[in-house]
Amino acid sequence: MNTRLIGIAAALLAAFCAAWMIQGWRLGGQMLEMQAEWSETLRKTAEANAAVILKQQQDRQALADELASLDEQRYGELRHAQQEIDRLSAAVADGSKRLSVRASCPAASVPATTSPGGLDAGAQRIDIHPADAAAIVRITGDADQCAVKLSALQDWARSVTRGN
Repeated sequence: MNTRLIGIAAALLAAFCAAWMIQGWRLGGQMLEMQAEWSETLRKTAEANAAVILKQQQDRQALADELASLDEQRYGELRHAQQEIDRLSAAVADGSKRLSVRASCPAASVPATTSPGGLDAGAQRIDIHPADAAAIVRITGDADQCAVKLSALQDWARSVTRGN
């Protein structure tokens, strides 16, 4: 009986070991399948992320190109404004350009201008002192530059916030 019991135990042990091995193979196959699915999921996620990153890079480059174009345009306008300020300042400084204001009160020392008729026909004009005229040119020049800079800033803000 002892041998029979040992035989049964050996058979049960062999069956258990065989079942254990078969279960290990089956679970190993399932794990390989799950790893393959996980790898595929990771690959698809990486491709989707790469596409999003590429799109963002293209958008960023397009925005950078647009802003560079705006900068170039506004810088040209700023240079032109500065050239006009310099030209007008030089003309006021050398006396070839004089600034004047209309005077509504007649004064004995204020001669009437001999300009062709216009909106202020018959009005008297008084020349502004050259130092004050230079200051006015400087102030208006600064205002022109500020207007160009403000316009550039507004264009930049519109470009940057367009997609939001």
